[in-house]
Amino acid sequence: MRRIRNQILRALKTGPKTFWELINKQDAHIAGFYRTLQELMDEGVIVYRDHVFSLNKATDIREEIETLCSTCGLGIEIKGFFQQVYEAFLQVTQDRPLPLEEYDQGFIRPIDTIRRMAFIYARGDLEGARIFILGDDDLLSLAMGLTGMAESITVVEIDPRLTYFIEHSCRKWEIKNITVSQYNVLEELPQEAQGQYDVFVTDPVETYKGFKLFIGRCISALRGPGSSGYIGLTHREASLKKWAEFQRFFLDSGLVVTDILRNLATYPEEENRFEHFYETYEIMKRMDLPIPQVDWYKSSFLRVEAIEPLKSEVPTVRDFHELYFDEESWATPHSPPKA
Repeated sequence: MRRIRNQILRALKTGPKTFWELINKQDAHIAGFYRTLQELMDEGVIVYRDHVFSLNKATDIREEIETLCSTCGLGIEIKGFFQQVYEAFLQVTQDRPLPLEEYDQGFIRPIDTIRRMAFIYARGDLEGARIFILGDDDLLSLAMGLTGMAESITVVEIDPRLTYFIEHSCRKWEIKNITVSQYNVLEELPQEAQGQYDVFVTDPVETYKGFKLFIGRCISALRGPGSSGYIGLTHREASLKKWAEFQRFFLDSGLVVTDILRNLATYPEEENRFEHFYETYEIMKRMDLPIPQVDWYKSSFLRVEAIEPLKSEVPTVRDFHELYFDEESWATPHSPPKA
């Protein structure tokens, strides 16, 4: 598997390692790890001498970039190379478009975009990967593009302001591996995009139908077993009952959840300028509430992996109202566009 090979090779680029040291640097189970080691040894890429593995051939995989939190050893910490990417990302995105109410938009903090990207890297899903992003108001594509690691990044996005901004930024900052097209999720994914990608990333609508529609479109973009996906999902407008339904949908589709980083991303109130959204929120109609002075809307980050042939069945969604609203949509602007 590409990503396990990458994880092993980049770890060995920092120096020889024992089996027990190396197993902590990759994600496969022991049998899968063993098989990948055997393949690399059979190809002459690595050698095993005196109980130590080491590189035997030059490889384009760069040396491992540490992302684990130095305090807890579990979370994502931005430092070194990714700190440089973060600083560049702030420059690239300083004139980004503001969210539109009609598309229920909102972007996460720039540092959280970099954390998401660093986590995708740590799981082996960035280097040499073909990546599909459905909706990109967080501008994750530009963060990934600045690393130069992905083989290609394809963004499909409904908002023409965002497609223009990403394309313009790529020209200005000489980012070569991103392509962008305008796309409405209510429509079937173009044939040329189906079955072509190693990884998808999306922040889906959190209604029952909306979630399954977004993820179904992304599933149809994947190549098959071994491919992976990353999903932003909240506890604000998605109850545990809804989470359970989504997890059943993953399993029925041939996917398994491998990781959940709770509340990894925060939507900043000041930068998003959400003030004019609030008057339409259901929660504001139910209670006499002031405009929040704290960043309260947070999103967890899920990783799923395809373990069998994928099924990309999607529900029928007639219009944007059915897409955006259900009984838990209490913080969604109530003026979506007409279909």
